[in-house]
Amino acid sequence: MASAKNLDLRATGIRPIWLASYPRSGNTFLRIILQNLFRLPTYSIYRVEGAEFPDPSAEALEEAPFLPRDWRELLSDAPQAETVLIKTHNPPPDNRKAIYLVRDGRASIDSYYHYHKKFAFEQPSLTEVIAGACQFGSWSEHYLAWQPKTRPETLWLRYEDLVSRPAEFIPALSKFIGAAPVEGRLPTFAELKERMPAFFRRGQNNDFSSQWSPGQQALFNLLHGPVMAEMGYPLSTPGESALSTIPELARSAARSHKLYIQQLERMHAEAFERRQLPNKILNLRQKLRALLSTGKGPEADLPMTNPQ
Repeated sequence: MASAKNLDLRATGIRPIWLASYPRSGNTFLRIILQNLFRLPTYSIYRVEGAEFPDPSAEALEEAPFLPRDWRELLSDAPQAETVLIKTHNPPPDNRKAIYLVRDGRASIDSYYHYHKKFAFEQPSLTEVIAGACQFGSWSEHYLAWQPKTRPETLWLRYEDLVSRPAEFIPALSKFIGAAPVEGRLPTFAELKERMPAFFRRGQNNDFSSQWSPGQQALFNLLHGPVMAEMGYPLSTPGESALSTIPELARSAARSHKLYIQQLERMHAEAFERRQLPNKILNLRQKLRALLSTGKGPEADLPMTNPQ
């Protein structure tokens, strides 16, 4: 792997190693490790040439190159293809190599909720994010889509372990990506927070223990308890059922359905306009021909001028 400044991905093609995680699970911290301790550039499917929306995580990196606009067409398993580390929060697009980073679902969801407040146009409630009614869906469903424990050629890491003992994971990362570490240091969380306080809110985030309602905690246990147990995270006992969250979730479902209907109506109107377009063009052509044949076309209105 080479510096991003020396890469011509369109010439070589791209053999990706996906850096996958649910949002706010330490993906940017992993990219800082790869940048500072391996001197490797990392890309993001959300940072593409010509993209107009900002990528807040890019500000935390010394080098945050753009993927080519046609990067999906450049994916290749050919020997000459350049191995490229690419961040994604999406479901797995293929069976290629991946590093999957997982974090306690409560901390991840809580951080993602606050991220929406600061950076996103979409503004779901905390209950909606717990239920997966947000851009990247459910925390558990994201994990189950990737199945990092059983997926071939996948290295999975726990965020909490990576943050507290990063040096222990350097050999495994080196072997997996096929690159040797170099001399370097990781910035402390305090340094990262000073550089970008809105993005780096907490290192070890336990806000959920005091700020979530008992009903929200019960809803989380109901929806995400099995995956939490599989990953070795303990659950709290809220002492209340998830029933108190039903009215909010019902309102959310009604709002989502309304937006869905509005989108269908827009699509129907656009499709109708497209179907009418050939007839409109034909009518305009007929009117133009009629005007030209009677000498009343646009050129008939031009004033006579002396070419000299």
